Amino acid sequence: ECRSAGTELKEQKMEHFSVTGQVALEQHVRELTAQEGTGVTFQCSMSGDDMSDYFMYWYQQGPGGSLEWIYQAGDTYGEGFQGQFKGSVESSQNRFTLQIEAAKQGNEAVYFCGARDFSAFFSSRCQQR
Repeated sequence: ECRSAGTELKEQKMEHFSVTGQVALEQHVRELTAQEGTGVTFQCSMSGDDMSDYFMYWYQQGPGGSLEWIYQAGDTYGEGFQGQFKGSVESSQNRFTLQIEAAKQGNEAVYFCGARDFSAFFSSRCQQR
């Protein structure tokens, strides 16, 4: 079986950033409560490098603890998330946003943004098993 790094779960601890040691992601909303039916916005910013050089991701960790991929920059959504969530990147401001169009009970979760640099993605090798 040959697996592309692009299809693997992107929960990475940023070891591919260790060259500079200065790249950081920061989520600006720590906790929020929303009325059902209202919109919710999460933002993530990058310091120390240009976000345009990275694949950007949003994940949701529900009460069961499993991590589900919601969105990848470039309008790619995980199964069941498109239509309810909207992601966007403002590379010039190094800002990555996730919006919940209309909050509902099933949205109760922890939300994470993540990044993977292009060089780490394209330098990965395909291994035969």
